[in-house]
Amino acid sequence: MLANLYLDPLDKELEQRGLSFVRYADDGAIFVTSGRAARRVLESVTNWIEKHLKVPINRDKSGYGPTDQSALLGFRLYPDGRLGVAPKAIERLKERVRGLWEARQSLTSNQLRDQWQRYINGWWNYFQIATWRREIEDLSGWIRRHIRKCFWIRWKTPRGRINALRRLGVKGRSLGNGYCGKGAWAMARHWVMQQALKNKTLERYGFTIPWSFAGHPASAG
Repeated sequence: MLANLYLDPLDKELEQRGLSFVRYADDGAIFVTSGRAARRVLESVTNWIEKHLKVPINRDKSGYGPTDQSALLGFRLYPDGRLGVAPKAIERLKERVRGLWEARQSLTSNQLRDQWQRYINGWWNYFQIATWRREIEDLSGWIRRHIRKCFWIRWKTPRGRINALRRLGVKGRSLGNGYCGKGAWAMARHWVMQQALKNKTLERYGFTIPWSFAGHPASAG
């Protein structure tokens, strides 16, 4: 609110100049037709702000470039008008996924589920206005692999893994994969884990990915 009040003169100055812009609090973007115009406007507006509003501009965080190589509030705008998620926002999501599915957390399966749902539903509520979702959709399988990896580690021993696989419907000689010596990341992609924790099973227990499917939480046991 304070930023909107204080920067209202800036909005009026940009409107008077006939510039297309968007601003949220102290974060904004101005849209022009060429790199030369961008350099000129950046310098001019920076000087105006520092002179009239007495606000120093962080030049390390300010710059110019094509809209699809820039970001505003976690989004980037493609030349054809599509709105996508900025690469840095995708990287932050991936970092958070790794942390949320760290197997050594002292949480129950249901607590892991609830923690995940709180984060990913909030993230998606913010970014779902994106019209270009390729980068997001491409993460679905990668996220599920992290979930499967987490459970493989948490099952700990061959006996624990065999019992878990049996509860999840794996039968017969396939249960012998509980003794497999492959690493957890490799096992997360193994067909036996794909069978035990298939997408529908993850959905049924509430380990959902909101842009892929919607589920109803159940007890993870």
